Amino acid sequence: MHTFTIVLIILIGLEHVGIMGLELLGSDRLIAKSFNLPLAEVGRPHLRTALANQGLYNGFVALSLFLIIFIPGGTLLRGMAIGLLAGIFIIAAYGALTVAKRILWIQGAPALITMVLAMFFL
Repeated sequence: MHTFTIVLIILIGLEHVGIMGLELLGSDRLIAKSFNLPLAEVGRPHLRTALANQGLYNGFVALSLFLIIFIPGGTLLRGMAIGLLAGIFIIAAYGALTVAKRILWIQGAPALITMVLAMFFL
């Protein structure tokens, strides 16, 4: 289960790389569809800047998840994994309340499941 939990952490990191790519490099049409925004709104420079900023945050979340897998087991690995995954879940819950409920299922549920596994198997 330890290896399975590490694989899930890597998959969540890859998910955040994908979100970063979407927010930084996605076409207006793809971003509008993904975030349920009007196409005309997505083309506005201030929104693209905000999305790029959010994309960078997602990139650093992914980097953090990838880096913690190099921590030899024990309390530090467990604490870092649980902390990052809890943060992802909290952010997803906020996104579900403020943007779209599906964020909780797409980002929050995998983080919560992996966090619970990390509590027991890391």
